[in-house]
Amino acid sequence: MTKLLAFFYTESPLHAGASDSLGVIDLPIQREAHTGYPVVWGQSLKGALRQAARHHPDWDDAAVTAVFGSEVSPGQDLTPGLMSVGDAQLVALPVPTLNRTFAWVTSTIALGRLARKYHALGRTPVPTVPDVSADAVTLDREWAGKQALGPVVARVISEPEEHVAQLRTWAAIVSADAFGTDETFKPFRDKFSRDLLLVNSDVMSILVREGTEATARVQLDSNKTVVEGALFYSEYLPTETVLAASLTLRPVHAKDKPDKVDEEETHRLLTLVRGLLHGDDATLLQVGGDETIGKGLVWCRLIEQQTSGKEGC
Repeated sequence: MTKLLAFFYTESPLHAGASDSLGVIDLPIQREAHTGYPVVWGQSLKGALRQAARHHPDWDDAAVTAVFGSEVSPGQDLTPGLMSVGDAQLVALPVPTLNRTFAWVTSTIALGRLARKYHALGRTPVPTVPDVSADAVTLDREWAGKQALGPVVARVISEPEEHVAQLRTWAAIVSADAFGTDETFKPFRDKFSRDLLLVNSDVMSILVREGTEATARVQLDSNKTVVEGALFYSEYLPTETVLAASLTLRPVHAKDKPDKVDEEETHRLLTLVRGLLHGDDATLLQVGGDETIGKGLVWCRLIEQQTSGKEGC
């Protein structure tokens, strides 16, 4: 069984839709009930990955069915897939600021969950998740003091040094794993290493609600004219959001010997998954709705289980 960690970095605003409207938002994004954090549920993410595999030149129908399971079809038996897809949970959310345009915010909950994902991969040691004794802790002293983080005016500190050092370790790890080594991502990789803030739970609860985008849209009829009274609002995770999901690929068993693993076929399918979700350094995928208006483009990178000294693909 191969365990993987997939990082998703939004290239355009992402709408993974919930089932019910929320206040003035007609089409809200998916959120966790207990934290209010944005999330892409595993079933939604798995559907997006299946769709990407179906259009990938290296994948055929048999491989798609083997990895993701058979399509739901009335009167036909379902074949379970070998890939288990977890929820894409929030790692860092970009928020507008008066200093350096924007910063990423994270929390002990977000980093604690990521620590568990790294632990499942066998990464040792897993960095310590720092505490926060003010509204926010910063890596860079230029952020220290009163700062506008979206709708919140927060007291940002750059102490104690132990917590700053722990946050710096996390910034280095996430910037490397989520952004990769390609020069195209260097400006944002460097910015993440400078402009990541650890905020407390009270501030984070406001930012995850107020830090998303609400866009007014209209419905068009068959003549491409606006339907009267058809104004509605869609919610999106903003560009530059970082999410992470745990994936598991189970091995293929030999047809004539169910208790024996087919190593060759297992390796072939893992290679296909690597190509789909990682490519040469990162892969651009479509996740969520509103594809025709350019929404839902995300960069994906894989981190693999550390059983042979390899971190990535």
